[in-house]
This record gives sequence, structure tokens and C-alpha cells, in this order.
Amino acid sequence: MPKEKSRKHKIWLIVGVAAGAIFVFLLFLILGVYKFNWNNRIFASFTKIVPFPALYMHGAGTISVNEIKSDDAAIKKFYESQDFEKIGMRIDFSTEQGQKRLRVKEKEIINKLVENKIIEDLARQRGMTLTDATVAAELESNIQQFGNKDNLMSDLARLYGWTLEDFKQKVVKPEMYSKKLAETFANGLDTSAERAKVESLYNRIAGKSKEDFAKVARENSDGQSAENGGELGWSSKDQLISEVGDKVFSMKAGEISQPVESALGFHILKLVEKKTDNGKDMVHIAQIFVKKPTYGDWLREQMKKYSVSVFLKDYQWNKDNAQVEFSDPAMRTFEQNLPANSEGDPSVF
Repeated sequence: MPKEKSRKHKIWLIVGVAAGAIFVFLLFLILGVYKFNWNNRIFASFTKIVPFPALYMHGAGTISVNEIKSDDAAIKKFYESQDFEKIGMRIDFSTEQGQKRLRVKEKEIINKLVENKIIEDLARQRGMTLTDATVAAELESNIQQFGNKDNLMSDLARLYGWTLEDFKQKVVKPEMYSKKLAETFANGLDTSAERAKVESLYNRIAGKSKEDFAKVARENSDGQSAENGGELGWSSKDQLISEVGDKVFSMKAGEISQPVESALGFHILKLVEKKTDNGKDMVHIAQIFVKKPTYGDWLREQMKKYSVSVFLKDYQWNKDNAQVEFSDPAMRTFEQNLPANSEGDPSVF
């Protein structure tokens, strides 16, 4: 009997030691992933096996650490596989500054993954689903654009280290959901308020009161041109939105158009002057612009409604902007100044 107890005691001791070792190992992994951001091959292997959550969007699902690290590796491979020296540009992620630029890229990747998850959730809320057949058809369309399947697979492997399945899941499906959601938004868009506003502004400059165009633009127009009284300067037709270009090139100098609708909004156009420069017809125009609600604006407002938990120590959720940002103020400053401080680095642009 004492021997039996001793044997059971040893078994429980072994089980306890093994459980303790597993617990310590998991704790080691968790600290490495969430506190120290270790990114060596060992940790990369375990994050592929264990779906450590990086972010959780309440209602839309989870983004894993592996998803982010996988896309990090793909974007790094893309830039390093190009020969930018031929066009006088350079890229080097090995320096301290290069590592910071990679973190900025990672933040952009995280925000895109968040957006894709929320778009998919919003689409499903509205009864939009993608069948295997529709996704396969869209994938085939993409393959045709590359000439054939072998060409696409070769480019994906060379540029990103992706398979065709990676391309389908990371690019094709998210774009399909986004397109479906944008179409639904456009079909249900009510622009009656914007239309009424632009008609009122047109009556002020073209009606009995004949108010000054620049003054009305400065006080009421949307967009940066309002600061200059609606001035847009000189443009060729191919530099303008098609609806605007078609209209102003049919006008006479000094003429003011009735409201013109485009995908962006409503435009009251004033043709200041015409000229031909090096054989190219040019127009000098001003506008009073009333912006339409856009899909991007609407999506941002929808994203603000989601509660997002970020488990990675270097990031936090900014609910006001509906995006992930760096938790370190110094990194936010670095990102803000990046374009001015990284001339000639193609990864920045």
C-alpha cells in the first residue's frame, strides 16, 4: 500500500511539474508577444500555431498576431525585392530609422485589417454574403488580368511570398465586400439637403441680389478652395473631374454655370479665362462646392461605433479617428514628420 501511494505521488508530482513547465512556457510566450514584441523565428513559429489575439473588434471579430506578422513579412519582401536604385531611390530597413519606418508600415497594415473586418461585419449585417462561386469568379477575373494563373502565382510568390489562396483571402474577398458595401451606400444615399443648399447658393449669385461669387464661395464652399474665394487656378481638361471638365470647356469667359453634379458633390462653376498653352487648351476656373456624403466618411462614422480592444503594447485605439495609433508620442511624432524626413525612400510614399 505505501508503494502504491508513493507511485501515485510521483505521478502527480510529474504532472504538476509538467503543468508548471507548460504554464511557465506559455507565460514566456505571452510576455514575448505582448510585452517585449519579440519577433525571432521561434516566436514566429509559435504565433502561427497559437492564435494570439492582437485586437478584438466587439461584434466584428479578432485579428491575430500571426495575421499582422504575416502581412509585415509580405510588405517587407515587396520593398526589398524591388531594384529602386535604377530610379535613384533607396530603401534600408536595417537601420534604427528603417525599423521605425517598418513600424509605421505595420500600423498601416493593422488599420487595413481592422477596416476589412468591420466592412465584412457591416456587409453581413445588411445581408451581403459571398459564395465560393462568386469569389472564385472574381479570382479568375484577376488571373486574366495577369495573363494566366502561372504569371499571377509567380508574381505573388516573388513580390510577397504569397500563394494564390493568400491573395484570395487578403485581397480579393476584402475588395469584394468593400465594393458591395459601397454600392449599397450609394444606392441609399440621400443628397436632398446638399442639393437644396447648392440651389440656394446659386440663387444668391445668379438671382436678383447678384452676390459676389468669391464672397459666397469663401463663406459657404466646402474644400480648401474656399479660402481663396473658390479659385482653382489653371487646369487642362484631363486634370478635372469629367463632369466639371465637360462643363467648363463648353462655357464662355465670365460665365457661371448652374449646379453640376459629380461623384464628389455639387459644383457651381465660374470660367474666369481660357487659353492655349503649348497646344493644350487650359481654363482658369473658380467654384462653389457643396460636398456629398462619401462612402469613406460614412464608413469612418460606422467604425467609430465599434469598441476595439488592442492587446499589443505599442498601439492603442483612437475612437475619435476610428483607427489604431502608436501609444508612444515619440512614434506619433516620427510618423507625422516621416514624409519630410524620408525623401527618396519609396516605402514612405
